[in-house]
Amino acid sequence: MINDKDFRDFHYNVLGAKSKIIGDLVLSGDSIINSIIEGTIEVQEQGKLILERGSIVKGKIKAIDLEIFGSVEGEIECTGLLSIRSSAFVQGKIKSGRLVIYPGAIVEMDATSKE
Repeated sequence: MINDKDFRDFHYNVLGAKSKIIGDLVLSGDSIINSIIEGTIEVQEQGKLILERGSIVKGKIKAIDLEIFGSVEGEIECTGLLSIRSSAFVQGKIKSGRLVIYPGAIVEMDATSKE
């Protein structure tokens, strides 16, 4: 069981299915999104952002590590590892430290990567 102090220090975010957010999100820590987002998503501190199957993001994403299973249309800036999984659809401009595209992913991009 988690105690009060541990819960207050817990940095984990989950946005579930059937949610829609229009605007800017600023997140801290690991985050899982299975929602529709129109706007900007920024992960400010160390943490991985996971966009699950069924998620739709239209806008800009700024993160350290990012794993995409869903759909992204817009600009992605990822300083660490960007993984585009086989179920993903990605369209737009990508700037990443490292980029991995799995077989089956649909990607239409203008990209730069350090590795």
